[in-house]
Amino acid sequence: MHTITLSSGLVYYLHAGTGSPVLLLHGWGGSSRYWQKTIEHLEHTHSIYALDLPGYGASPPLNEPVNAERFAALVIEFADALGLERFDLNGHSFAASIVVYVAARWPQRVRRLILTCASTYRNERERRVVRQLHRVLALWIKLRQPWMEHKPLIYRTVVRRFFYRMPTDNTVVQASFADFLRMDRRTALESAASAGSSNYNSFLQQVTVPTLLIGGRHDAIMPAAGLPVVARLVPNCRLIWIEKCGHLPMIECPDEYNRVVRDFLTQ
Repeated sequence: MHTITLSSGLVYYLHAGTGSPVLLLHGWGGSSRYWQKTIEHLEHTHSIYALDLPGYGASPPLNEPVNAERFAALVIEFADALGLERFDLNGHSFAASIVVYVAARWPQRVRRLILTCASTYRNERERRVVRQLHRVLALWIKLRQPWMEHKPLIYRTVVRRFFYRMPTDNTVVQASFADFLRMDRRTALESAASAGSSNYNSFLQQVTVPTLLIGGRHDAIMPAAGLPVVARLVPNCRLIWIEKCGHLPMIECPDEYNRVVRDFLTQ
């Protein structure tokens, strides 16, 4: 991994390939290693940067309140520090809100935008349901212990909800759970809370760059009903479904997912 020191502190990231730059941002509880197959697929045609957002993976947390808009400013600072004037941007799950803020506020910096498993609220009832989910997540974060990483029954039970078909390779599942155990508690709670921001939909409408929305048809984390709403709100957006796939298409269906991403970026 590489490191870079920004005004907020140290940030770890993966980098591979040469060509047009692409920034990959993982979702809540994840890290840059979620993108390993995507990096391998694109590194022959693009220069890939996959960040560990502060408080996730190897990057230490910010010493300030965390939300999607703060992370968006950090992405721009990261790009500035590396001399990336214009780039493609792909955000998964929670990070989809981050890249939406980047594209809406700095449209001249983003060439193409990819939203992976990004949903939104259709009404206040759905917002309340997600708030309840945040309380469950807070309890899980409080109860987690390092030894759980080595108990297959525990980590396969927790991770199962993120997949339509559980990977047979336990190392993949264990690594995903290790990221969950590793993330900073305050960062996790504040990130999750900010995902329900009431101004998110208005920012979706401000995105003007070509946008691709990719959804897993059997995603049990981000409600599938919200994806068509996102596609309607973003002016220049195309929605593509990956069938028989859950919340982590880059891991569960890497061949189909990476083909869709590559085709969009090379149009």
